[in-house]
Amino acid sequence: MKKVLGVATAALISMLTLAAPASAADHTKHMHTGDAYGSVTGWSGEGVFTEEGDRVHICDTDADGRGVIIYVYKGTPADGYLRYSINVGGEGNCVTKSAANGGVYDLPESRVGFKFCRYWKADDRYHSGECKDYDFLNDNS
Repeated sequence: MKKVLGVATAALISMLTLAAPASAADHTKHMHTGDAYGSVTGWSGEGVFTEEGDRVHICDTDADGRGVIIYVYKGTPADGYLRYSINVGGEGNCVTKSAANGGVYDLPESRVGFKFCRYWKADDRYHSGECKDYDFLNDNS
């Protein structure tokens, strides 16, 4: 009986240990821009949204002379309200905004959307074919 109880306890502990990282991962969302022509990875930027602290982190990953921009919405990019945008340029450069910055960076606990694009800063424009839309439930639970 002790052996069976010991095995059951070990199994329960291993299940709980394995479940914890998956739960945390559910609240961290990975994103990338749309197609970037000539890029080795197929995109020119990578980003992460972390619900805890409403952290939005983007990086330019392509030495193409362009940057990346992310538009952040309450709701989806198609039907939401634009809260803010951030951009960064130069391969390997990154920028982060979060609720700690206050104001518009403190996102609502509801659906939030992102439009992540390759960006021509000098012209203040992006090509829609090089954007990708995302939306997530920011429930922080």
